[in-house]
Amino acid sequence: MHPGLTARTTALGLAALLIASALGYWGVSAYRKGQLQKAVSVLVKDSSERLQAALAVETGTAPEDAAQMVRKLDDQAQEVDKHVIELRGISASPNPALVDAAEEYLLTVRQILRNQAASHRYRTQVSAGERALREHMRTANRRSGTWIKEAQRAKDRMEKDYFDYRLSVETFGRLLESYPATRKKLAQQVSAGLLTDESVAANARKRALASSRRVADDVERARQLAAVR
Repeated sequence: MHPGLTARTTALGLAALLIASALGYWGVSAYRKGQLQKAVSVLVKDSSERLQAALAVETGTAPEDAAQMVRKLDDQAQEVDKHVIELRGISASPNPALVDAAEEYLLTVRQILRNQAASHRYRTQVSAGERALREHMRTANRRSGTWIKEAQRAKDRMEKDYFDYRLSVETFGRLLESYPATRKKLAQQVSAGLLTDESVAANARKRALASSRRVADDVERARQLAAVR
């Protein structure tokens, strides 16, 4: 065989081998990226469904209803926390941007659920403290040194619970306000249909703020009642 032809054949063979290797690498890379996309989508979808259901919840009037609601919200937050742990155990190398955006989204969802649970928990305690203070003040005809001390203790308990409630509901509101930006970042990586709609978060925030104003009015009336001694 002519030396020139041999060299040409060898070069073509090497080129073909390089192309085959490149195609093989691209195929494996695309497969790994696709598998990562599926795994992340499952975690995101489940977390979004939990958030969607939680934000549709209204505060129950009966204490036992409120207590059950808080337990459910805590359970939902724990499930999302498991998703965060699972996500962190997945190799992000095929698509780091996807994993980063998903982690931020899951963490936001988890914190929304935790603060929603806390706001309901403290609201229930504030309501109970307010009722206890009102009932105590109705016995003003039996006031004594002990009565005055108990009135102060009841007011202090209500104020502490109200402080905790106000802090939790304010944090809840800020998280809901920041949700659209977090959602937008992840929507660039996954189907927007997997994510809780912005309007759901916006409506939940409005209801939380309205509820906060009602609680503030109730607390203020209780304060005024306690001031008349």
